[in-house]
Formats: sequence, C-alpha cells, structure tokens
Amino acid sequence: MRILQVCNKPPYPPRDGGSLAMFNLAYSLKNLGHQVSVLTMFTRKHRLTAGQSQEFSQIMEVHSVFVDTTPGLFRIITNLAFSDKPYHVERFFSEAFETELCRILKTSPFDVVQLEGLYLTDYIPAIRKNTNALIALRAHNVEHEIWERMAQGETGIFRKAFFRILAKRIKHYEQQVINQYDMLVPITTRDLDHFRAMGNTRPAHVCNAGVDIDTGTGNGAMQAEQLPSTTTSLFFIGSLDWIPNQEGLLWFVKKVFPLIHHQFPAVKFHIAGRNAPTSLQNSLNYPGIVFHGEVPDARIFAAKHQISIAPCFSGSGMRVKIIESMALGIPVVTTTIGAEGLNAIHNENIIIADGAADFFRHIERLIEFPELCRSIGDHAKNFAAHNFDNKILAANLVGFYEKHLK
Repeated sequence: MRILQVCNKPPYPPRDGGSLAMFNLAYSLKNLGHQVSVLTMFTRKHRLTAGQSQEFSQIMEVHSVFVDTTPGLFRIITNLAFSDKPYHVERFFSEAFETELCRILKTSPFDVVQLEGLYLTDYIPAIRKNTNALIALRAHNVEHEIWERMAQGETGIFRKAFFRILAKRIKHYEQQVINQYDMLVPITTRDLDHFRAMGNTRPAHVCNAGVDIDTGTGNGAMQAEQLPSTTTSLFFIGSLDWIPNQEGLLWFVKKVFPLIHHQFPAVKFHIAGRNAPTSLQNSLNYPGIVFHGEVPDARIFAAKHQISIAPCFSGSGMRVKIIESMALGIPVVTTTIGAEGLNAIHNENIIIADGAADFFRHIERLIEFPELCRSIGDHAKNFAAHNFDNKILAANLVGFYEKHLK
C-alpha cells in the first residue's frame, strides 16, 4: 500500500505527544512493508533542522515546507473581523504547502492520503483534483473540546472570551468538514462517538496512539537498576509550550506539591519538557522541584523515576506520554480528563484523581506502600502491551484501509 502522510508539524524527532503519534504510526506502517511518504510543515515553533531532515529521510521519504504559523495580534483581529474560519485553520493554510502537495500527488501514485488532524482539511479540494487516492482524516482530538475546556479554566477576561469564540468557530468548522473525507480514523472510541453525534457517516476505524512495547519493556527493566529501592521521585514530562500542559503543571506545583514536600521532604519532583517560557520556569522555583528542560530521550528520563504525574484539565484525544509511562511499568497519577480514551481502571493500572486533596492522598499511598506502586506499574505495563502496541495498531489500520480500497 502507498500512503502519503500529511502533517502540520514534523513527526521527527518524535518528542511530544503529537509527533510521537504521527511518527510511531508511520514507522510501524513502513516496517509492515508499506510505502510511506511524509509531507510535513515545519514552523518557527516546530523546527526541522537540516540534520534532522537528513536523519528522517534515511527512515522514509520526506518532503518539508516552511509555513509561518506564528500567532500575531493583527492576524487574529483580521480573522475575527473578516473570516468565518477558525484562526487555527487559517494559520495552517499555505499556498507553498498546497503547491508542494499537488506536485507530489501528480508525480507519485498513492492509495491513501492520511491527513494528520483537522487543520489540514482545507487541502482536501486540492487533493481531490490531483489524485484518486482515498482521503483519511486521522483525528487526534475533538478540537473544539480542547478550547471549550481551556475557556472554562481560564480566569483572564479577554483570553476566556477569545477561547470561547475560537471553540465555537472550530466546532462549526468541524461540522462543516464532516464527511468531506473518505475515511475517518479517530484516536479514541470516545472521539468517534463525538464525530458520529456531529453527523459522520463515513467508514471509521479507531486507531489509538501506540508505543513501541519492546522498547518500553527494555527501559522498564532499567528503572529498577538505576534507582535504589529507598528512593522515591515524581516526574512530569510534556511539551511546555502547550497551554493544557502548562495549566496542569502549575496547578500541581501550587496546589499539590507543597503538601507532598511538607509530608515527604526528601521526595523530588523532576520536570522535563521543551520550549518552556521563562515565566513558567520562574514559577517552578520551589524547594524539591528539579527542572531539566528538554531531555535527549524521554523514555530514559522517565525510567529514572518511580511515579508519573500527569494533571490534565483540558485537551482531548489521548495522552501519549501517559501510555509511554505505563509501557515502562511506571504508575501514573492523572485526572479524569487525562485518562480519557485509555479505558484504564482506577487503582488497578492507573490512579485517577481530580482535586488537590485526592491527588495528594493517592501519591502519599504510592510513596508509603512501594508494593502498591509496583503492582499498579506491573498492571499498567501489561495493559499497555495488550492495547497500545504500535505493530498491532498499524496492522489493524492497514486492514481497514485495504477493505475500503477494494
């Protein structure tokens, strides 16, 4: 099968949840023997250096186009005043990118064009004109839900109003593009239910974000070797330029970690992530907190610690970093929203808590009872192996594609 994966940011290097979800699937499809080509935007925020592009090209065929998606006040005001499209959709439309997309489609035959997310659906008319390939929308999230939740949690008057307007526009746009594609590939069953409620009638297949289970197992074994049994440490890892990650992390630092530090002064909270604003870094200057910035390998960083902290109060879809921790055999403490789409079981293979007191109480249990910590970690590892193995997820998606190609 010949697949063109179209991305609004580089899948490589796979450092955040979105890039991991894109790269892992493409890599698994290629390893199954399929021809995978990638057309990706790169931006000022999400760069693709010459060295990274060369490394990526050694793995699969890659085409890249720079698109300036930098938010600007003038562009935002102009969009609000003169356009009915969401600002985020307009940001990701580029004539240069469309030209390169058309060139690739004219020169190479494909069976499936896989669009990685809602903000690429503006290119569907150009795809229709230049290929007979089926178009699959891989929906990483229910996009409007992210902004609705962010608006609910925002305290600033102007930001709250803007988030509400953006959420309303994105929801309207999602309803407009329903059924313009040939196949829908949502990332969770919950998201599929949302798309059906909005009117989707196209064939759909849920393809969870997956992880390399073999790699996860290897790093999980490393965890016990690197830390003495008396050491307990917490960690957070995620893109620190993403607002939902920022709000969840700051909530934990302000509301929960002071309770932990008072009860367990020796316990450290390690934070890793890329593109952290200076204001955020300043807010993390608290006794017991260790800020690492961007780390070379997220799995190696995670394997050095014993409890994963993933407070999430907005967002949608799946949290790939949670799955990675589970695959390593590390217990995860997250919120109800953080656990959405996983179908994990509280107190068996994950810990779910929403208030500060509950968060503290569950972390306290994990620290005081190492056998509980190990049990939940072991169950999480088995759960990830049975539900989020990249090879199995990719093979099932291929079966879905082949059925509809016939």
